[in-house]
Amino acid sequence: MNIEDRLAILETIAHYSYRYDAQDAVGFSELFAEDALWEAYAANTKAPELHLSGRASIRKWAAARLAKRAGKFTSRHHQSSTVFDSWTADSAKTRTMVLVTHQGADEAAPSPTLSGVYHDLWRRTPQGWRFAHRALHHDRHGVHVQS
Repeated sequence: MNIEDRLAILETIAHYSYRYDAQDAVGFSELFAEDALWEAYAANTKAPELHLSGRASIRKWAAARLAKRAGKFTSRHHQSSTVFDSWTADSAKTRTMVLVTHQGADEAAPSPTLSGVYHDLWRRTPQGWRFAHRALHHDRHGVHVQS
């Protein structure tokens, strides 16, 4: 994998945070392949607590979550330490650490609310690199993902 492809994937990871935190459900969903999967797993579990199949489903979920919290709090998804585990000319596998903070409308500072690791499968598409499968493995036990 050349440096341009790596940078394109890293840029897409950054756009994931910025678009979601800016409450852009459409732009957020466009980072995924049309048939992508998005899943969330609680600590030490094998079955996803959240399973979304397809870009339209991801967009609908994001729009609903973002609308529900509008005016109540803002979030920041801090993604770092991306490692490339494997790659071909048209696919890649990465892991990225994440720390999510929330700040209530009346709070002076944000507070950490979620941490974990994204396990991503990537696909090269005519529109560029897109998430084919994004799986969040978060560190919370028995609590539904609140990002």
